[in-house]
Amino acid sequence: MRTKILGVLLAVMLLYGVLSYAIERFVVFPSFVLQERLEAEKDLNRCLEALRREIHYLDEFVHDWAAWDDSYAFVQDANMDFIRSNLVHTTFIDNRLNLIMVLDLEGRVLWKKIVDLKNGLELNITQFAEDCFPLSHVFMAHTKDIESSVAGVYATDKGPLLMASRPVIQSLHTGPPKGYLIMGRFLNERYMKTLADQTKVDHRYWLLHDTSIPAESGSIFERLQKNSGPVFEKQNKNMLFAYGIFKGLTDSSDLIIRAEIPRQIMKYAVNTMFFVLISTILAGFILLLVMFFLLNRVVIGPLGKLTERVVSLGNSKPPLSPLFLDRNDEIGILCCEFQMLFNKLTQVHKNLQQTNTHLNHEIRERKSSQEKLQSHRTRLRQLTYRLLLTEERERRRLASDLHDQISQNLAICRLKLSMLKASCTAVNRTRAMEMEEVEDILEDIIQETRTLTFEISPPILYELGLKPALEWLLENTFSQSGIETLLEGDLKKNQLDNSLSILVFRTVRELLHNIIKHANASQITVSLSQEASFFEIRVTDNGVGFDPEKQYKNIGFGLFSIREQFSSIGGKFLVLSDPGTGTRAILRVPYHLKHII
Repeated sequence: MRTKILGVLLAVMLLYGVLSYAIERFVVFPSFVLQERLEAEKDLNRCLEALRREIHYLDEFVHDWAAWDDSYAFVQDANMDFIRSNLVHTTFIDNRLNLIMVLDLEGRVLWKKIVDLKNGLELNITQFAEDCFPLSHVFMAHTKDIESSVAGVYATDKGPLLMASRPVIQSLHTGPPKGYLIMGRFLNERYMKTLADQTKVDHRYWLLHDTSIPAESGSIFERLQKNSGPVFEKQNKNMLFAYGIFKGLTDSSDLIIRAEIPRQIMKYAVNTMFFVLISTILAGFILLLVMFFLLNRVVIGPLGKLTERVVSLGNSKPPLSPLFLDRNDEIGILCCEFQMLFNKLTQVHKNLQQTNTHLNHEIRERKSSQEKLQSHRTRLRQLTYRLLLTEERERRRLASDLHDQISQNLAICRLKLSMLKASCTAVNRTRAMEMEEVEDILEDIIQETRTLTFEISPPILYELGLKPALEWLLENTFSQSGIETLLEGDLKKNQLDNSLSILVFRTVRELLHNIIKHANASQITVSLSQEASFFEIRVTDNGVGFDPEKQYKNIGFGLFSIREQFSSIGGKFLVLSDPGTGTRAILRVPYHLKHII
């Protein structure tokens, strides 16, 4: 039992561990993943907001320059003093500007300069090569408001450019505008490093068609177009990439931003889940030991002692005192009940032993009575058969006496009466007629004597055999009852004992008598067949039939007597019949009689 209970506790502990792990894996862990992505999205938005803030600061700076009387005058007269005083190289260096361009209202370039701040050289960029920009250009997409602004990212062949365009107005913010002031900064590696330092998030920007986009980020744009929010990609177990899009001034100016987020949350999550799992296993193991110790002390141990006591109760001679009398719980009650049950079973066992002894004595007496009854029954069968043979010998003796003495004496009387009648014919006619009547009476007596002789013991059975005797019996049955009879089959000569022939003949005559008396049949068929060790006789009629089992109980010397007689010689007698279907009696007789004591 200890092993089973320990196994059950281990199974419960294992199930608890599996459930705990499943909850951590499918409930707690996804919440950490969601929290990680929410934090990554916040960092990505912070990066995008830093870029917007830089564009906003650039736009405010351009606005300060554009709303200036000197700039307003320069757009109108293009004086060189403004250029020498303000549009110098230090202006680009101090304000980290790569582009300053002044346009009139028609889009003509009044002044422009593009500088590489790293080496101080001027740059030639295809997008700014024209001397006149169309009025539909994005730089001049201002509204009628003098405070309108065009600011954002603009794609160039030197990389993305943060630019801002403002209408040139007077210092008091009055118009009308006389031109446009455009300034810009390249979003290069150095600038990106500055933004990363500001946001404390490592991130990069690429134009959509930038060839320098890493291979692992090349297919992100399609995924960003399908999703309305950011796209996350696991770089490894320590780094998560968050991608987003920053809309530019033109479709080709859109930026892909990639924020590299350290997976600290997932690291903490994995460590926490591992700690919780280990803690759960240890706590469960300790709980398992405590539960097993308590169960062993409170339940398993007492049950083991109770089991040993129950096993030893059958072998213990003196009565044993009950266990755990001081316990009022189920174990104590169970021990008391077991002791009471044992006392009752002991008394019942004694009673059963006495009853068993008495029953064994009765069984022996009954067996002895049955053996005696069987012996008497066997003896009775043998006596019945001997009585049958003795009866048949007496019948034959009586028939012989009737034939040899009475019949012959009657025949002599009839002969002498015939002679006397012949001598008296001429003398007294009346006396002759009386003698003739006496002669007829004698003839009837002789005929009845012969018939009685055949009925008592037909001589044809001894002189010609069983089959001719059966033929005579069937003919006699037909002549007396009018029932059509038929004998089928044949018997070999000298095959049957005389005793068997007598028994078969008597049995067939008994069956014919029963058919005539009870069956109301119109046809009787007797069939003979022979096998290697026995021969069989079937007596069949088309009468009303009967229930053989009931008939056996209600008859005296009839079918029951026939069955007993055939059983005593080792033969079989079977009757098959149903009410309304006729009857078929089957006699199976061995060729030689069993030994009769």
